Amino acid sequence: MSSREPFGQGARLLAIGLVVVALAGLIVWAGASPAEPMESELPDETEVPNDRAGYVGEEVVLGGEVVETDPVVIATRASGYGQFTVLEADAAVQNTDDALEVGDQVTASGTLEDEDTLAAERATVQEPGDTQYMMLISLLGGLLVVGRVLRDWRFDLERLAFVPRERARSRDKSRESAAEDGRERTDDALEAPAGGDRGG
Repeated sequence: MSSREPFGQGARLLAIGLVVVALAGLIVWAGASPAEPMESELPDETEVPNDRAGYVGEEVVLGGEVVETDPVVIATRASGYGQFTVLEADAAVQNTDDALEVGDQVTASGTLEDEDTLAAERATVQEPGDTQYMMLISLLGGLLVVGRVLRDWRFDLERLAFVPRERARSRDKSRESAAEDGRERTDDALEAPAGGDRGG
């Protein structure tokens, strides 16, 4: 008896396409989101440098590369432009006790005292190896998942669906038979005392 799909292959293809588009959109959204998305959104380095005077006296968050250390100056643009002096930057850093160095990637939040100066209340430093470590772990995890899927599943072009490979199916059957044998031995062991002769 053949099983009939309720919505057909067209619906399956549409669902796969929607999932792929949603996944790609979430990846782009996650990459464009701030490091701490749960915090209230503050003006950041994409807005403040374009209207410095308009943000004086307001709380902002600025991210950039340290280009000077005495005092700490960060450049919010990759070209080295969009520079701001960050007051009390070393004291405001929360995730390391080391002094800031040129080349560190810093995100600092606080009050913009004037058009070029941020009074930092909190700051974090992104270690150079953090991104590489995260990417390596993600890559290894992805390869493990893909390897497992390719080992146990194959794509059936006729049905437009992933189906178990024969060896995976036979492996599952052998596990089921082993489990069944184990259950039978357990049942026999439990029934043995009840069926034995009682000595008188």
